[in-house]
Amino acid sequence: MRIGNRQNEGKGGPAASLRFAVALGLVLVFCSAGISAAQDVPRGEIVVAQNGPFRGFNPFAPLQRLFGGGAEKRVTKPQKTQKKPRVSRPAGAPPKFDVLDKDPNAGLILVVGDRMARGVADGLKYTLAQKPQIRVEAITEDKEGLVGDGTPDWATQVVSRIRGADVQAVVVMIGRQDLGQAFPGDPPVEFMTAEWLDSYRKKVDALVRVVRQEKKPLVWAGLPPTGDELVNADFTQLNSIFQSASEDRRVRYVDIWDIFLAEDGSYSSYGPDVDGKNTRLRTNDKIDFTWAGYRKVAFFVERELSRLLGGYGGLAFEGVEDDPNFIVLTGRTTSPEALLLGGEEDEEIDPASRTYRFFVKGEPLPPMQGRVDDPRVPVVVKSAPVSAVEDGAPPAGSALSDRLGAASSEDAQGRVSVTLRPGLP
Repeated sequence: MRIGNRQNEGKGGPAASLRFAVALGLVLVFCSAGISAAQDVPRGEIVVAQNGPFRGFNPFAPLQRLFGGGAEKRVTKPQKTQKKPRVSRPAGAPPKFDVLDKDPNAGLILVVGDRMARGVADGLKYTLAQKPQIRVEAITEDKEGLVGDGTPDWATQVVSRIRGADVQAVVVMIGRQDLGQAFPGDPPVEFMTAEWLDSYRKKVDALVRVVRQEKKPLVWAGLPPTGDELVNADFTQLNSIFQSASEDRRVRYVDIWDIFLAEDGSYSSYGPDVDGKNTRLRTNDKIDFTWAGYRKVAFFVERELSRLLGGYGGLAFEGVEDDPNFIVLTGRTTSPEALLLGGEEDEEIDPASRTYRFFVKGEPLPPMQGRVDDPRVPVVVKSAPVSAVEDGAPPAGSALSDRLGAASSEDAQGRVSVTLRPGLP
């Protein structure tokens, strides 16, 4: 029995080994098929498409656990949200803002000059956006001034616009592009020589004269301090020319030099804006302005415009400030801070004048001869003779006293004071 059993075991051994080898081969085939299929699935997961009752059954799950593939979990990466590209605008460019529809007959503020003038025009448009009775228009060339070859004919353009529209005032800011420029000629007139300054002054006076001949007020904005001492010296020379051309009462020079300096008088690119917030006012070149800087220049320009035009009511008339008998009942033509009889030209008032002594010093007006407030004219009352009184005849003047109900008294000089009693017949 034992020998037979051993023979049977010996006979069955190779067959069993063969079956095991075949099974192992099938397993390896299935495993290799599963691995190749797993390459198409993220994270090594094998997904078997099935239909019928075996849907959801994965025959390779034990093999995945055996080789460690089932230990991994699918991790879903969060999708990155695309951020909208940040739109940046140039330092001096204005933001978008709402503007009220302007009246068909709205007055026009004309702004003339270079790139700085265009920035001031944008600032005025922003400031006056909610005023339908006034609008702003610019005649500017960013890289042009009063000097150089091919400069615009500013005077012709200004006159043409004034005569073609209801221009209320003209604003000029120019000079930034004139640095280093020579007047054309043979030979050319070199920059900042005496002859150059004289020619530049003539250019400025010609532009002012054109505007004044059209009887329009003019506001000329000066140039600002910079971070370059040489440029500051040139700008100071130009500002002196601009200011000397503003001697006319209807030409205002806006000095912006000090308002763009630090408290210690040094240059600073930062400072308070129109809302009082400390911000950057100048660009990297330390000459031009940021949007906040242009708004600040426009703020001071607009203040002068308001003084000249009386609040944009369209009621500013030529010669009003020169005529003391002309009374404007609506609007105003001077600063609201102006003192009585002083205004903005206190130095021109004669302290010896009768008006100044009366309103300012409080001195009484001189008495008029023959008027009741003239103490130099005595009132003489003739006394009636005593006999006339005894006879019952009323003395001279008693009838008037009785009618007025007056009590009279006579002083040593013969003057009589009369007290009227109201209500008596």
